[in-house]
Amino acid sequence: MLDVRQTDPSVIYHSSFIIYHFCTPEVFLDDKEQINKFFVDCFYSILSAEERALEPLCHGNLSVKEIHVIEAVYLTKKTGENNFSSIAKRLGVALGTLTASFSRLEQKGLLYKVRDDDDKRVFYIELTPFGEEINDAHTRFHEQMVDGIVTRLSQEELNHLVFALDRLGDFFKTLGTDGG
Repeated sequence: MLDVRQTDPSVIYHSSFIIYHFCTPEVFLDDKEQINKFFVDCFYSILSAEERALEPLCHGNLSVKEIHVIEAVYLTKKTGENNFSSIAKRLGVALGTLTASFSRLEQKGLLYKVRDDDDKRVFYIELTPFGEEINDAHTRFHEQMVDGIVTRLSQEELNHLVFALDRLGDFFKTLGTDGG
């Protein structure tokens, strides 16, 4: 398998124009506009597709943000870190924001809280069976989306995409910090 991390940028250029530009500091204005359009269009397309995919289960009663809170509860539960502060940190929101989201999702029958046996000040957020059903549907949506992308790419294209996404991920992690 080709390790694109050690590949000369000119080779990457020949197989994918946009990846070449992410690997070099020179990006022309037209390219910047095209990149911006790509991210904006993709963001809204994914959100719209996500809402359509979950509509039969949610009946328009859940926002994508609320679905992502449910997902965060599920993921933090795996590591035993499904307390309010850990979930808020994972989502990058204030504790008060998570508390408000929790209250709405609790009223909708998707989440509930359990007091820690040892430290009565600590509460853990749990998924109800309906919350688990929503999370499972959301997970399937993402799996199908990724499978749809992967099946359209050659192994070489997939390697280049993974490389570029890794670079982009590093950049996006710095947004809102001193590094961005």
